[in-house]
Amino acid sequence: MKRLYDRTADSYDLWYTTSKGRIVDRIERENLYAYLKPQKGLKLLDVGCGTGQYSLDLARKGLDVVGVDISQAMLGQAREKAKTSGLKVQFIEADAEQLPFEGEIFDLVLSVTAFEFVSNLLAVLHESFRVLKSGGRLVVGMIGRNSSWWHYYVEKARRDPANVFNSARFYTLNELLSAMPGRQVQGKAALFVPPDFDFEREKEALALEASAVRTGRTDGGFICAMSVK
Repeated sequence: MKRLYDRTADSYDLWYTTSKGRIVDRIERENLYAYLKPQKGLKLLDVGCGTGQYSLDLARKGLDVVGVDISQAMLGQAREKAKTSGLKVQFIEADAEQLPFEGEIFDLVLSVTAFEFVSNLLAVLHESFRVLKSGGRLVVGMIGRNSSWWHYYVEKARRDPANVFNSARFYTLNELLSAMPGRQVQGKAALFVPPDFDFEREKEALALEASAVRTGRTDGGFICAMSVK
């Protein structure tokens, strides 16, 4: 898995420069931040931080951010972006199942599209929970199983044996909620705009998304959950 991420590090951020990537990122980020409630001065751990998309954005908002990932190549990209932006973010190579921190030191723990690729979801959730302060929030975002996006990634993996999604395990919203440790567990689905939509039509994409959310659907391409310690 580490080698797969190392190979994609150089091209990973190109997704965010496309119309599809920009709108998908907006939808996912808005839903995650509604649970995360980031505030200046809070200490946050980004588990599976990749090239630092969320780490750097949250550092810009004034949070004290630490990002961990198993891919040194991804971390290299993140460190370079932090340096260019003048942001102070600590990036550490670490396994999500064995975080190199004492317990109860972070106000917030965030993980976005990373826990699909771990061997033991319960183990990484509880390890993330271990380093969270009492009263802190754990927020997790993942690709939703049984969604149009799930079918899209499964088909990509089927066509390409080297595709990173061949190593993924996907979950439904209910499965993620059942796995979350802690109290006040909440969750929701998002990203109902299908992957074959013309994302140049941004207003239509966002209108379609809003309409699906109003109906209470749970089969979104992105699922997120929050719990309190």
